[in-house]
Amino acid sequence: MAYPLSAVLAEPGTAARNIEHDGIVFGVRAATGRATPYGAAILELTMEPQEALRAEGYQPERVRVVVLPDERTFAYVLSGRGRQFKHRNPAPSRSLCLFYDKDDPALRWLPSDGLAEYLTIVRRHLVFEEVWRRTGSWPCEDTPHGSAPQGGAHPVCTPQMRALARDWARWAA
Repeated sequence: MAYPLSAVLAEPGTAARNIEHDGIVFGVRAATGRATPYGAAILELTMEPQEALRAEGYQPERVRVVVLPDERTFAYVLSGRGRQFKHRNPAPSRSLCLFYDKDDPALRWLPSDGLAEYLTIVRRHLVFEEVWRRTGSWPCEDTPHGSAPQGGAHPVCTPQMRALARDWARWAA
């Protein structure tokens, strides 16, 4: 069951404790949460790599997640300053570029999916960034960047992704 963003916005400290202690997201070692005067929630988490990745020298990642009152959600890396990132939004945001808002809803996270699913995407993304830094290759089908033609969604290029889009079809909320 999804951990709703409304619960994160209402009680960010409780959400952080639940994430850290209830195993909602694999590998979260530490989490704190606080509200801003403007109604946003800020969570700061330490995410541990899986054992096989730790054995390869992957390090824990410190992440800040900001949930705005309208439920737009952004992730920022706090650890490892100076590292290269293939998928990061340009300054001034510098948030991780996790998906393109105009892509097919079946292929991206929506606020109704909840916090645990978002954090799982963040965790996977950070592993993929480290794979890219080590090998020069993104470990799965990479998504296009920038504005799509006529401002719509980017085309889904491979049969595998078209099949996933069909299998996971849903309408945007």
